[in-house]
Amino acid sequence: MLSIPPSHLSLVVGAVLTLLVFVIRALSSDAQLRKDLGGAVGLLVTFLVLRAVDGEFGALLYPQARQVLRVVWMLALAFGAIRVTVSFALLLVRLRSRVPIPKILRDVLDFSLYALCVIPILKTQLDVDLTSLVATSAIVSVVLGLAMQDTLGNLFAGLSLQLERPYQVGDWVTIRDITGRVVQIAWRATRIETSRKEIVTLPNNICSKEAVRNYSRGGMPVAVDIHFHASHERAPNEVKAVVLEALENVPLMLRQPAPVCRTWAYEEPGILYQVRYYVEEFGHADWVKEEVYTRLWYSFRREGIEVPFPKGRAQSGGPPAPEFPEEAVAEMLRRVDLFKVLKEEERARLRREMVPKRFGKGEHVIEQGEMGNTFYLVGRGELSVRAGGVEVSRLSRGNYFGEMSLLTGEPRTATVVALTDVVLLELDRPVFARLFDEHPELAPKLSGMLAHRRTQLNAAMTASGETLPVSEEHHILDRLKSIFRLS
Repeated sequence: MLSIPPSHLSLVVGAVLTLLVFVIRALSSDAQLRKDLGGAVGLLVTFLVLRAVDGEFGALLYPQARQVLRVVWMLALAFGAIRVTVSFALLLVRLRSRVPIPKILRDVLDFSLYALCVIPILKTQLDVDLTSLVATSAIVSVVLGLAMQDTLGNLFAGLSLQLERPYQVGDWVTIRDITGRVVQIAWRATRIETSRKEIVTLPNNICSKEAVRNYSRGGMPVAVDIHFHASHERAPNEVKAVVLEALENVPLMLRQPAPVCRTWAYEEPGILYQVRYYVEEFGHADWVKEEVYTRLWYSFRREGIEVPFPKGRAQSGGPPAPEFPEEAVAEMLRRVDLFKVLKEEERARLRREMVPKRFGKGEHVIEQGEMGNTFYLVGRGELSVRAGGVEVSRLSRGNYFGEMSLLTGEPRTATVVALTDVVLLELDRPVFARLFDEHPELAPKLSGMLAHRRTQLNAAMTASGETLPVSEEHHILDRLKSIFRLS
């Protein structure tokens, strides 16, 4: 067997350890482990160099100089071994908890173990007793303690934060009036990145004294509250129904727990309402709040719900301007095939009965599978028609939709989503009931048109000029007569 002289044992152990660290660091995919082992490699390489110098040229040095050199390479080897041990210990912690390890924890472990190694090495090699040195320097300790009072306070506050763990790296918190994500917990301070990408540094003694709101613990959803006033004239249940309908398809808002709307207080400007909804991550809260307020404006505008102005704010005088000139609406009605059978004066009356409805970008105008009793003519904007989550067509100015469900009572066959801000001209079922009552011949003509449109949209049919099945037209006509009680 290969015999190793005792004087070379430390060199062999250091070389083997350095080689193992090099290999593990090269093969590891953990970025933090590679970074930690990088510091250990530097210490171990320093040891190898100093140990080689001591072995080759140590005899030529003064005894005191060689003794100091020996102490240095001993400390380098001990510090390198400690750094390797701490690196793997923190790797195990990360694998178990899946959370970032604060820098202050790594530093405390390293420096505590470094101190435990320094004391025996200095005592055995240089006969220096640090414990007696600390005991005889009480005056110096008092002076340093007074001079570093704030620094030491932040240090111990940082240690207490690590023990109590009110927050950790990656959490969304509010401390004082600062809200953001914790990016670092260091010796002196905690660094928070706000939603504006600012880095705010808060001393640890402030963080330990202030109330901390943590939005990211336990994997639980985060609740967000908003408040608004509505007119005293509108029934609270009507307002709450409109609000909850507006919140149905807001992106990033959780469906469970479901959002709620509460009547909160009676105040002079109006009835105060509270809306509470939930998001999975607090970082989404501001974006979702903006979307909620935007959709509430469109919903309130469509339903005629007034949001009272604050006192002293003057409203612009005069009635609102019409959405479209009358001639523009008349031209769109002339191009709708459902109304081509009507005379000009009948279309003019129909034009006056149409109600403009605004929808914001991203809102769902109708939902597939629900019942409907409204017909829409697109006056402005673009919409997407989706069946089963797949877009099948797009609608723009002059197109119309909703007539099949309105006239036959069948569920909506597609979902229509606003791709831009849109203005739709709405007709409801009573308007069509009046048309059928005044024009009995209109029902058979509309049933034929509807049957033809259904055939065009049916994916099973071909575009090879196939004739229209009479049974389909009769089915639609029977449904139409049943809905509107026609003879």
